[in-house]
Amino acid sequence: MNKGHITLPVKVAIAAFSTLLLSGCFESNRSSAQLCENYPQICEKLNVNDGQCRHERTDLIWLRFDVVKKPSDLNKFDELQLTKKYAKCMESAAQIETTTLKSKKTLRTEALFHAYDEIERLEQELKNSYQPSIIYYRWTQGDQDALEQFLKLEETEYLDSPEMQLGLATYYVDKDKLHTIDLLMKSLAFYDGRGGSTKEKTIPDVIKSLATANHSIGKLDHAYMWALVGGEMGLAIAKEQQLKLLYPMEDSRRHQIADIADDIASAVEGGDFNANMLHQLGALPSNDNS
Repeated sequence: MNKGHITLPVKVAIAAFSTLLLSGCFESNRSSAQLCENYPQICEKLNVNDGQCRHERTDLIWLRFDVVKKPSDLNKFDELQLTKKYAKCMESAAQIETTTLKSKKTLRTEALFHAYDEIERLEQELKNSYQPSIIYYRWTQGDQDALEQFLKLEETEYLDSPEMQLGLATYYVDKDKLHTIDLLMKSLAFYDGRGGSTKEKTIPDVIKSLATANHSIGKLDHAYMWALVGGEMGLAIAKEQQLKLLYPMEDSRRHQIADIADDIASAVEGGDFNANMLHQLGALPSNDNS
């Protein structure tokens, strides 16, 4: 084969593949519109044919379709979360004055109030759910009965996830700092290294909470180490000079802790963290206040 030229069959294959990609994009759009035609109830009162909040609306439409197919509590909970995300977007969109089509503003306002109604409906339907994530959500919304239910699950496998352990930690943070730290480390241990909201939100919250909780009880080596872990993982932390003022120590010790932080950051990101890894920090000559 002449390496300087693309042969005709290859050109044909590339063209065909490009056509498939393009047709796939169009098909995706047609499918979304077809979904609304076949199941008008899932698109009714949304701001369809409007450029505002398009991505949030599309995600919500397809999730509503999932609920139609399988109306489980977890699917309804996902619908609730996406409805709240859609409503938040529409709160801004409803304020936009459209100079060419004044009816757009009315459409957006109606869609926003529809979203509020749907949030209320879904929360009502889920008020007796036994799914741990939903129980936790109800507690965060002020349901004290849900808090009691949630705490009863503490030593069960139902809370064996980064999110649920972090949820428990938020309850204990003002009551028992040592237990809070144990729960936060369990949260990291349950993380499998995958992407998504766990990596983007839960794990950063856990790392920052570990630095704060350790600092509050005088475990300064640990607090410094977790701050460095956060830095290794790209989180916004205090600048190096500020950290030196917060955690005064010999340079040799600072380098040792930095090496440990590097190992732990790599383990967390790879989903391989184990609380026993902190033993190497404990092996250093004590510099903590506890």
